Amino acid sequence: MVKKTLQGVVMLFGELVILYFIMLLVSGCSSNTNNWPRGMTPFFAECEYEGKVYTDREYIRKKRAGGCARGEFKYYYRGEPTLTND
Repeated sequence: MVKKTLQGVVMLFGELVILYFIMLLVSGCSSNTNNWPRGMTPFFAECEYEGKVYTDREYIRKKRAGGCARGEFKYYYRGEPTLTND
C-alpha cells in the first residue's frame, strides 16, 4: 500500500515538473505584440464638434458621462511608441 502511494507521489511530481518546463518554454517563446505601457492603448477618440481628443481613461470617463455633446466619436490609431532609454 505504501509503495503504491509513493509511486503515485513520484509520478505526480514528475508530471508537475514536466508541466512547469512546458509552461516556461511557452512563456519564454511568446512575444509581446503591444509596446504600450500597462493601461494604455494605441487608440484615441476625437469629439469633432468639441475639438477635444480623449485617450484611455479620459475617453472612458467621457463615454460614461454621455459621449460627445453632438455627434459621435471619431477613432484613430496612433501607432506603436518608440521606447528608448536615451
